[in-house]
Amino acid sequence: MSRQAYVNKDVPITEIRRVKRDLQKFVDLYEKVTFIEELYCDETVKSAMERRGKTPQTGYKWLKTWNDEGFDGLFRKEGSGRISKLSDYQLEILKNNITVKGLSSVSEIKNEIQSEFGVTYSERHLRRLIFDLGLLDVINSNKIK
Repeated sequence: MSRQAYVNKDVPITEIRRVKRDLQKFVDLYEKVTFIEELYCDETVKSAMERRGKTPQTGYKWLKTWNDEGFDGLFRKEGSGRISKLSDYQLEILKNNITVKGLSSVSEIKNEIQSEFGVTYSERHLRRLIFDLGLLDVINSNKIK
């Protein structure tokens, strides 16, 4: 049986996850630049994207962005994702409800969102939402009480 290695935990896990998320955009950029490099070497869009497990349509979108904007266009744009099901105001209400009601689990928060706003999130998405709202510490402290 192997021993558990000692890990200095001075840096909170939330900070580690934030850094990983920040670095992910560079991994995504690397993938797109490598795709463009393959096209420079006469690779077809279809075969280059099949290798990545993505559709040719995505490749043509990357190519158009490259042709129009160069490197700058290949970075993911802030806010280019899907529109949130809850408004900023509703998210503030949710944050307050989690704190005031002492909600401490994903399922409790899921039920709160459904009853308060009539919106359903997957538990996976809720975990990301909790992280993005900076509520991990609140939820963990609610569990201790």
